[in-house]
Amino acid sequence: MAKQFPLARTPSHIAYTADSRIAFITLQDSNEVVAIDLVTQNVMWRMDAGSAPAGIWVTPDQRYLLVGMTGADYVAVIDWRTRTIVKQIQTGKGAHNFRAVGDKRHLFLSNRVSGTISIIDQQTLTKVGEITGLPPGPDDMELTADGKTLWVTFRWARAVGLIDVANRKLVKTIRVGRSPHGIYFRTRAPLY
Repeated sequence: MAKQFPLARTPSHIAYTADSRIAFITLQDSNEVVAIDLVTQNVMWRMDAGSAPAGIWVTPDQRYLLVGMTGADYVAVIDWRTRTIVKQIQTGKGAHNFRAVGDKRHLFLSNRVSGTISIIDQQTLTKVGEITGLPPGPDDMELTADGKTLWVTFRWARAVGLIDVANRKLVKTIRVGRSPHGIYFRTRAPLY
């Protein structure tokens, strides 16, 4: 182990700048976001972000962090250079985690408590769509390489679901057992 960082409770999700020099980490139980300089291996800053921050995303222009507030119903838009929350994008209760659509513009965001998936425009910083009619607890997501099917773990339904992206409809669920969380395909749609 090269380095350990004594941070507050419950490190959750992580995102990186495009040059891989800075890592941003959400700390769910202390309601913070932390930035770590990976070159010097030092904590650059920490800030209060809101209620139970979870998923974190760096916009393609590297200007903002988007942070899903699992303890609330919005995404915090943070100017990470000034450490300022500049906007809240209202989504759904339990705003949790992101997956890029792959068009360099839009993101899916799971809303655990509402049982929905919001679609966010990273250029206008607005919610532009929603996928409804889902099992409880949508959590982590992965997109097939052709961009046609979004796979979603449904944490509270003990299942993984397949959503037809074009129609924004759940087409299949697969029972997988208790509390499915992360999902990853080696061959997948691009993140940016």
